[in-house]
Amino acid sequence: MQNQDKILINNSLHLVKQCPVCHTRYSAREVQIVDYTKNGALLYFSCPVCLSSLLVNVTEMPFGLIGSATLTDLEVNEIQKFKNAEPVNADDVLEVYKMLEK
Repeated sequence: MQNQDKILINNSLHLVKQCPVCHTRYSAREVQIVDYTKNGALLYFSCPVCLSSLLVNVTEMPFGLIGSATLTDLEVNEIQKFKNAEPVNADDVLEVYKMLEK
């Protein structure tokens, strides 16, 4: 892990300190960098106690970090698989519906 990655993870732990489900404090080993964004990164937090996961979009601003977190049941490899996928459109939904009808 590069030094810049360690700094990003440690700074994000000041923003997201604990699991929102069981309140266990996160440590750096429970955080993975999924992707870098224009001004920050997409991070994956995994709780070692209750196994809940958070997907956190962290943005670096001149005054510090801001972020938004979403509880997810996705694994980090699933997030990496779908992060660059095309959005689901109405035709995709209809195709799945027709398949389920059969």
